[in-house]
Amino acid sequence: MKMILAMALLLLPGTAQGMPVPQDAAQADAPATRIKIGGGVATSKLVHKTQPVYPELARQARIQGTVRLHAIIGKDGVVKQLEVISGHPLLVQSALDAVKTWRYAPTLLNGEPVEVDTTVDVIYQLTQDAGSAPAGAVDPQLRADILHLLEVTHFKDRTAESGQKMFEPMRPIVTASLPNTANREKIVDAYITKLLALLQSDEFTEEVVTVYAKYFSDQDVKAITEFYGTPAGQRFNSVMGDFMGDLSKAGQRAAMENIPDILRQLCKEYPELENAPNVCPEAAPEKKSELLRQNPLGASVGVQLRSGN
Repeated sequence: MKMILAMALLLLPGTAQGMPVPQDAAQADAPATRIKIGGGVATSKLVHKTQPVYPELARQARIQGTVRLHAIIGKDGVVKQLEVISGHPLLVQSALDAVKTWRYAPTLLNGEPVEVDTTVDVIYQLTQDAGSAPAGAVDPQLRADILHLLEVTHFKDRTAESGQKMFEPMRPIVTASLPNTANREKIVDAYITKLLALLQSDEFTEEVVTVYAKYFSDQDVKAITEFYGTPAGQRFNSVMGDFMGDLSKAGQRAAMENIPDILRQLCKEYPELENAPNVCPEAAPEKKSELLRQNPLGASVGVQLRSGN
């Protein structure tokens, strides 16, 4: 009976992928000024979000995944139009019913509100039944709030960017490990693409949810989400990858510039290091101390001068 009902639902109007939701006649008029923005940016402007109801038949059939919708948001933040891009047919109608009630803060262009063309992802993930959840299972409300935080921070977009930077240096190693065939470069491309796909998978997202839940309470997650919903939070999120990279470089540079002086201090504090020439090189003669003070290369120049004597 369930199978027959599932097949019947697949044929219901409005559940086919790509079928637009009927709109009022007033919305058929020519659109006002409209801009296109990414789904993550639009999510940061959410002021009211109704959680979708998990369809019982989909739950019984253990169906989960993401429904992606194409949305037109009016100047007043009301969802004017929705169209299904992808998603399981048993989940589509639930996603449409929820998203059409969402409300967004108006998007301004030159100080004037405009319509927004964007995408919306609605994620359906089955959880353990109450009473049977394993130890350490994420509370459903906390999980929902973490997923919302990941939307606000454009988690999948940022992960794709950082993953590309992380995996690209592996290309020469992977290439060298493969036989020199005509399709070697295509194989490497496919390899990296598959690695990146792992970072975009629902399974990896669930791993990230678990890590967040390990370190942050639901109150923490909501506060973090509120910050990332501000212009400053969005700015920080957009530059965080490069920002952390520059911080790492600055730390490495500071260490390299100060290591010689740190070693000299340690050699004075711990006499047993005197017999380790790689740690405590022989002190430069006094007559060359002025040269050392004038040359920023310090002790390395002293070694060159002594070798020339």
